[in-house]
Amino acid sequence: MKKISLFLLCLFYFGCSSEPEADYLSEELLPGSRGSNSTNDIRFSCSDLDNDDYCDDDDYWPLDPDMNENLWGVINDSEPNFYFTYDIDETIQEATISSMLGAMDEFGNWGPIELWVIGQDYEGVQMKAKNFCDIRIRRWQGFFDPFTLQACIEFISYPLEGESNLPSDLVSNDSRLSEQGGYFNYYMTKSIESIENNYPTGFGKGLNGVRDWGIKLFIFSNPIGFLSTENYYKEMVNVYYEYYHALQESAFIDEELGDTYEFGDDTRRGPHWFYSGASTFMADYAVRKRESNNNLGPIKDWLKQQFLFGQSLVEQSGCSEITLKGISPENCFNLKFYWGEPAVAYLLSTISNPNALNEVFYPNLYQLGFKDAFELTFNKTLEEFYTEWDSIMLKTIDERINLINSFGL
Repeated sequence: MKKISLFLLCLFYFGCSSEPEADYLSEELLPGSRGSNSTNDIRFSCSDLDNDDYCDDDDYWPLDPDMNENLWGVINDSEPNFYFTYDIDETIQEATISSMLGAMDEFGNWGPIELWVIGQDYEGVQMKAKNFCDIRIRRWQGFFDPFTLQACIEFISYPLEGESNLPSDLVSNDSRLSEQGGYFNYYMTKSIESIENNYPTGFGKGLNGVRDWGIKLFIFSNPIGFLSTENYYKEMVNVYYEYYHALQESAFIDEELGDTYEFGDDTRRGPHWFYSGASTFMADYAVRKRESNNNLGPIKDWLKQQFLFGQSLVEQSGCSEITLKGISPENCFNLKFYWGEPAVAYLLSTISNPNALNEVFYPNLYQLGFKDAFELTFNKTLEEFYTEWDSIMLKTIDERINLINSFGL
C-alpha cells in the first residue's frame, strides 16, 4: 500500500500584548491509510475504484472521480474552492479569497486547492463538516478504514460528535486527535480563542494535505485580522505563508527516491529552520513587494524583530548554547522562525536573488536532496554556511541586519 501522510503544517499567528508578539505551532506529520483494505487487489485487477474512467493500475491516484491526472507537483490552471462557515464576516471572506489568489499568482498555482475557513459557531461548523465529508466520501478520500460519512463527521469534529463510528484504537493511538481534537473542532477552538483574547490576527492556519488525494487542503480558523486596518497586512502575510507550503510540498511528488517526510540536515526535505524560514521570508517579501501602500515596516525592521523574539526565547528557555543547526522540536523550536527567516534572507542576499528558492532550490530539491540543492542554490555547502552563520550570531543584532540585503525595499 502506498504511503499517505497528513501534513498539519505550521500554525502562524501574531500574539497579543500579554504574550510574545509572534508564536507558532510546529509541523506534525500524521500517518493515515487509503481507506480501503483492497488496495493490492485494485492494483492487480485494474478496477476503476475512484470512478474517473481510468484504470487504477495506471491511475492509482489522485483519489478523485473528477480528476484523471496527477497535478501534485505541476503548476496548473485548476480553480480553487473556498468554503466558509456562516459566521465568517463577508469582509473576511473577500479578503481571504483575495489573499489566497494573490499568493497563487505570486508563487504559482499548485492546486487543486481547497480552503475551509472555520468560525466559532458550532452550528455552522456542523453544516460545513457534513459538506466536507460528503466531498471526501464521493471522492474515496478516507482517513482510515472503514470510512463512512458519520465516521468522517466524528473524526473531524472529535470529540463533539462522539466516536461510535471511529475505529476502536484510533483515538488512543492518534495523539494529535486526542490532544487537539478533530480538524474542524481544533480550528473552531482557535477561532474562539482568537476572538476572546482579541488577537490581532486569527490563531490557527494549516495545510492539511494527503498526496494521494491530489489536492492541497487548507483549513483556517477565523482570520479576524482582516477586519482591522492595522492588522490587515499581517493577516495577508499569514495567508501567503500558508500557501507557500503548497509550493514546498509540491517538490515532493512521491517516495521513489527516498523518504520525503522526515526533517533534518541529511534528509531529502531538509531541516525545520530552513523549511519554516523559507516560507516565512517569502511570505513577508511577497506581500511587501506586491502591496506598495502596506502598513508593515521595512523588511529589515521585521527581521530585526525576529532576532529580538529569538533572543527573548533563548533567555526565557535557557537554551543559550543552541545553534541554528541544533534547533529541533525538543530544543527552542520557535527559533526555526526567529532565526530561520533571517538566515534564509541572508542566504538569498549572498546571491542577490530573492526568488532563488522558487527558481532554483525547490525545482531541484526532490532530485538532488536538501544538501546538494542547497549547494547548487547558494554556492556553498550546508556545513560551510553553518560555520559562517555561527560567526554572524556573535555580532550584535544591528550588525547582523546590516549584512542582509533588503532587495530594494
